[in-house]
Amino acid sequence: MSSRSLSFWIGILAFSMLPSIVLADPVEDLALGNAAFDKEDVIAAMAYFTKAAEKNYAPAQVRLGELLDSSEYDKEAAEWYRRAAEQGYAPGEYALGHMYAIGEGVEKNNERALYWFKRASAKNHLLAVKTLAQAYRKGELGLAIDLDKAKPYEDNANILEATAKRAEAKKAADLNKKGAGK
Repeated sequence: MSSRSLSFWIGILAFSMLPSIVLADPVEDLALGNAAFDKEDVIAAMAYFTKAAEKNYAPAQVRLGELLDSSEYDKEAAEWYRRAAEQGYAPGEYALGHMYAIGEGVEKNNERALYWFKRASAKNHLLAVKTLAQAYRKGELGLAIDLDKAKPYEDNANILEATAKRAEAKKAADLNKKGAGK
């Protein structure tokens, strides 16, 4: 048994031994998984993500997919991304599209990649929008170079990035106000 396989099964074993996760709902499980991951406790994070993902909670399915993907469990990652994507969750759609684009965990398939990128892009998922803009601009993913098709995606990406920057600035300002008020 490889060390990666062993780590995976240790995570599953740890999952079964963590009583606190039995009572949590999927949103709580995801939050606890993220907190464990931030503390570099990958085994606990995997346990929490798995529990929430098995309850069909798309954000947890994507986080579990990311963890598996980074550990080179590509087929398992693609399956969790697929479950989230099939629920219409844009980060899952983007991640599954990416797996098809590079052929990790699934057979490389530009048509399937474009399908999922376009679904995520329609929901204003920034990375999907940027991916499509680049694909049309550079003729990637089996597309011919088409600057006219790239332009709306590029414009949308600029708008989404500007909106995100404004939201981040507002959040920082609100935190500063909150801190100054103490």
